[in-house]
Amino acid sequence: MLDKCPGQNKQFWGPDDVCEVACSNCGYLVELFKDELKRKCPKCNKEIINPKMDLGCAMWCPKAKDCIGPERYSYITKTVEMENRRKKDFDRFILTIDKKDEDVKKLFTRLYIENKNPKKIFDTKKLYDIKETNPDLFERATRYYSNFRAE
Repeated sequence: MLDKCPGQNKQFWGPDDVCEVACSNCGYLVELFKDELKRKCPKCNKEIINPKMDLGCAMWCPKAKDCIGPERYSYITKTVEMENRRKKDFDRFILTIDKKDEDVKKLFTRLYIENKNPKKIFDTKKLYDIKETNPDLFERATRYYSNFRAE
């Protein structure tokens, strides 16, 4: 596995391409560049993973497996496939909601965006959070979702 991406062109970098991350072990601020997957903390030697590393390039870069390793490459490609399936399911689901029921569409769109689990369209616990504050919206939303699941 490579420590740096061989395909990055630093000529097009900007200020957002560098970040500082506090070491979870000692708190030292470690500077990371966007092409670095990880770096050791200079103070305590703990490995820091770059939270801003965008591995979307793994889907098209011919060096991806070498760059990030076969296990991480496999994980990323499976996650992208799940996310694509999730998006298709969400699009199909939204089409089942009556065009006039904008509140329900807005609710599910928000829940979809907030959810980071590629295995689920949205977090059903978050749907239940609105039950007390807006029982009518909750009822309509759960009805649409139940009908969709029954298909």
